[in-house]
Amino acid sequence: MSTKREHAEDEDEFVTEDEEYTDEEEDDLEGEDGEFDSDILNETVLERLAALVDIVPATTRQRIASTVSSAVSSAKAAGVVVGKGVWVIATAALLVAVPVALEVEREGFAIGQENQQRVQASQASQLQSEVAAA
Repeated sequence: MSTKREHAEDEDEFVTEDEEYTDEEEDDLEGEDGEFDSDILNETVLERLAALVDIVPATTRQRIASTVSSAVSSAKAAGVVVGKGVWVIATAALLVAVPVALEVEREGFAIGQENQQRVQASQASQLQSEVAAA
């Protein structure tokens, strides 16, 4: 629905093909103290978008809807791919990291036992040398 606006002789009044608009109608939106009506100021975004249905042509709305739909579909597909990738990396890391961590712990334990045996052997040899010297 297109509306032509023509400038009238009086600067405060505009005339359209469909209806007349005057500054008096704008004054209806304002309260007694000159501030806009709180209902207008408290409109939600959804209410404002719903009001755009009358303003935006159907072809433009369809184009916007298809663009948003394809963007959402692409985002969902990307989420699925990323999720599968994270799953593969996480399970591969667990399958490799857990055995490696267990082997490192076992090797550390073995090295600790060897060091303890060396300390005990050196203490035993010191004790034997002290006993032999006495």
